[in-house]
Amino acid sequence: MSSTKLLPAALQRWAEQQVGPVVSVRDASHDWDRSRVWDLEGERGVHHYLKVSPSVKFFTRESRAYRHIVPALGHTRAPHLIDSRAQDLALLLTAVPGAPAKELGLDVVDWRTVHQQAGALCARLHEAGELDRGDRMEAEASLAAAADGAEKYLARAGDRLDQDEQQLIREHAARLRRVGPVPVGYIHGDNQLLH
Repeated sequence: MSSTKLLPAALQRWAEQQVGPVVSVRDASHDWDRSRVWDLEGERGVHHYLKVSPSVKFFTRESRAYRHIVPALGHTRAPHLIDSRAQDLALLLTAVPGAPAKELGLDVVDWRTVHQQAGALCARLHEAGELDRGDRMEAEASLAAAADGAEKYLARAGDRLDQDEQQLIREHAARLRRVGPVPVGYIHGDNQLLH
């Protein structure tokens, strides 16, 4: 992680109004500049997370997900929203039990189980209910957005891809534009181990 991000005092006061006194704050941000997440420990050792979204778009998407979709995953399978503060793009969340999979020293069989469970949870998200008009429009636009983003990611990859690999990616991106109507689901973050 680059530099520790300090929790603004106003956000800590707001969180304490919701969950009680906070005795320690730990920067729990991911290793990218726009990530702002703090682990808040209360007097009784109970942990909560305060997250500031990087944009209104992400705040809207994530707060909607915590209100309407995440409950379909079950009580201990995902954080639950305690409260949100739109003016600061802040979300106050419960902590879930366990540790990140990458910290557990898993063998191949255990990793397979982790990926199967992640896939099952992702499927539950996609089956969590009907999309509203805004969600449907965003989902329908996602294939074109993925195709539009191909060149950006090719530029980031630089010389790590040879000409044939770059061409293959361009061909697949072009095919995304011709797919036609497909069943759509909620847009969600990437299904990585840190999530």
